[in-house]
Amino acid sequence: MRHRFLFLVMIGLAGMTSSCSDTTIDPFENEDKYFTIWGYLDQLSSNHSIRVIPVTRFAERILSPTDDGAQIDAEVFSTDLASGERTRWNHTLAELEDGSYGHVFSSHFLINPKRSYRIDVVRSDGKTTSAETRVPAINADTLFVRGPVIWEQDSSFVYQDIYIPQIASPWEIKALYRWHGGDQSFRMSVPYGRPGVRTEDGGWKVRLNITEDRPEVQKTVDWAISIGMIPPSGRHQLVTMGFQVRILDANWDPPNGIFDPEVLAQPGVLSNVENGHGFFGSIGLFIQEWQVDTISKALGYPY
Repeated sequence: MRHRFLFLVMIGLAGMTSSCSDTTIDPFENEDKYFTIWGYLDQLSSNHSIRVIPVTRFAERILSPTDDGAQIDAEVFSTDLASGERTRWNHTLAELEDGSYGHVFSSHFLINPKRSYRIDVVRSDGKTTSAETRVPAINADTLFVRGPVIWEQDSSFVYQDIYIPQIASPWEIKALYRWHGGDQSFRMSVPYGRPGVRTEDGGWKVRLNITEDRPEVQKTVDWAISIGMIPPSGRHQLVTMGFQVRILDANWDPPNGIFDPEVLAQPGVLSNVENGHGFFGSIGLFIQEWQVDTISKALGYPY
């Protein structure tokens, strides 16, 4: 859902910052801006989509698949700049949240961390709008600086503050908990969204809500017991906790780390597109976990 929300934010910004509907080349002064691009590549997915809007003097408002604007003079290609592999994307006239339609191009392929990719939107006369992104990656097994586990309210409220250097603008954060019982071990996650604050040195600080997460963790354990994934008796314990963090590429850093559509809609605030408008980015991944089996019961878990 967070990835869908991010894509919808970009779709919405496309409508706020771009103008077009006529697919013919309109002879107005556009300073060699041919298309607006909004979209991103996701390391956790092999399916990728972008929205493309041709730049003309008229605001895009496609209300029916039979409207003139339902056709677009564009082809989209992505290139892996390390291997040179070029991929053609497929066009769909997609219905948007407000009931109007937009031009969405999609493709299916895996992306690699630390590689750069270029997107090209090519008009039939050869005019091209392009953008590049480098998929972010952290070369470290241990990145997080963990504060102590804090026990408050007679140990009934437990949390741990985590400082994340090198990641100034995380997108999606999940708390990770791994259980072990019998011969089985499994991990579950608790979605956090994008909590926390940016630090003065360009990192991010977030809190692991151990007590608040416990009901969701226990619910998963009870389900695993009910289907026989782990035996109902014997030793069962929480063995690790941690965070999964989605990393935005270096160009994709909103003002003050805040994704405010009203701010981002202002021309020039966030764009890496050549001969056009908009933004094309990528999302990477970092996971770090740590052992907690020795304090599992003290944390409030029954095993």
